[in-house]
Amino acid sequence: MLRVSNNLRNAAKSMLLCAAIAGCGGSDDDGKSSALPGEKLANLIQFSPMYSAFGGAQVYSLTPFVPTADPATKDSTPVMASTIKWVTEDKFVKQDQFGDIPGAIKLTTKATGTTKVQFTATTVAGKQINSEAQLTISKADDAEWAKGDARYSGGAPIDFRSMLSGATAMPAAGGGVCGLPFNIMASLPKDASCTNCHNTGGNAIAVEHTPTQTAGYSDDQLIAIFTQGQKPAGYQFNSIFLKMLPQPDCIYSMFHTWTIDEETKRGIVLKLRSIEPKKQAELDLAKLIQMGRDARAAAMGGAAGTPAP
Repeated sequence: MLRVSNNLRNAAKSMLLCAAIAGCGGSDDDGKSSALPGEKLANLIQFSPMYSAFGGAQVYSLTPFVPTADPATKDSTPVMASTIKWVTEDKFVKQDQFGDIPGAIKLTTKATGTTKVQFTATTVAGKQINSEAQLTISKADDAEWAKGDARYSGGAPIDFRSMLSGATAMPAAGGGVCGLPFNIMASLPKDASCTNCHNTGGNAIAVEHTPTQTAGYSDDQLIAIFTQGQKPAGYQFNSIFLKMLPQPDCIYSMFHTWTIDEETKRGIVLKLRSIEPKKQAELDLAKLIQMGRDARAAAMGGAAGTPAP
């Protein structure tokens, strides 16, 4: 009996010592994050958090990336791209290379749920670091996607030349928009097709959508963007053109306030998440100016086609 008591006492002491030193491996954390080498830094992955979908016939991919060392970088801890190692859960995503953006990886979803996307790397100064972001993968439905695709690609067309021609007419006092002395949006249909602007047609405003742009927005945030023209506070515009305008938020909302029924909103979110990732293009400002000149010339009965500077 004494031997049993001593054994129990020694076991209890061992358990207390183990718990005091290292928790005996027991923790609310699964140990995955702590196993990564280097110092853990927050919010290095673009985007954090991030969002995608899974289900049905469509393929849903996204491309998280890490700002990497560049002569022009202002990052306080520039990462060497060649040292980046991504850590993901095979249950949720499949990894592939993605060369359009330095420091990026392409992830294709395999299941719904919430998972971590992590990486380890070495900075220019030789310091090992790691970081993580949460990825939420929502359930996709083919019928919803089809409704979104129909509106995205098959909505009303926009006559840009007529719209720009209308900008030459001075409205009545207070009739302008966003502080501008004209209203180019007066004739814009509220059920317009997204592909009027987001397409591969090569016009001035053919800025294609891509998960490299949209994966950082939740479903509700995306819906607010394409129905109300409202980006979350603190989010930046990718377009150089919009960054240069004095009132970019107002201008942006002019072009992104659409009338969409409730059933189609979710479908458009799925459509956006299903687009093949690529580096997002910029607005062609020179071509946009030329479009305006051509429209004005046509409105006044003159010849169009004078090259933009």
